[in-house]
Amino acid sequence: MGFLQAFRPIALDLLATIVFVVLVWLTGDIVLATVAGVAAGIARFAVIKLKRLPVGPLQYLSVIFVLGGGIATIVTKDPIFMQIKASLVPAAVAVVMLTTNWMAPYLPPIVTENLEPRVIRITSIAWGVLILALAAANAVVAFTFSFAAWSWFAAVVPAVVQVGGFAVHFAVFRMLVWRNIRAKLATQPAA
Repeated sequence: MGFLQAFRPIALDLLATIVFVVLVWLTGDIVLATVAGVAAGIARFAVIKLKRLPVGPLQYLSVIFVLGGGIATIVTKDPIFMQIKASLVPAAVAVVMLTTNWMAPYLPPIVTENLEPRVIRITSIAWGVLILALAAANAVVAFTFSFAAWSWFAAVVPAVVQVGGFAVHFAVFRMLVWRNIRAKLATQPAA
């Protein structure tokens, strides 16, 4: 599994926020950006359901937050609801990451068969801490800085941090998996 193939589910989960922030930047129209972001979130959820893929609790929670934040933003024309959604969803995700084996559906058999569960668990916790830190940082930026500063932060910082974190995670897992496979092969008797 290549890096881009492995990263695809994460990028798709960020689609609603990306659409919202890009449209705010391009048009300055918060209502248009919110409607498009909500539509992207609903479309992503619908595709998952139509493909009969498993829908986890985080995806249900995300759709609820996207709808709730979107409706509140449209009614009040105040982007703070979408800004806070960008903290609430990751915070909820982080809690799940800290308390469950959330990585299991994302890991191919070659990884689960060649890494100790402890390594996967520690990585799951590290991701939970990272996402919680991003959620906290988003809240600070949303309440402290201008909307323009927040939109730049929301579009750039979480994506860069998560892509960078994922690249490190992917490289380390790949190295450990291949090291463990080579060690297993070395202990097998020659045919």
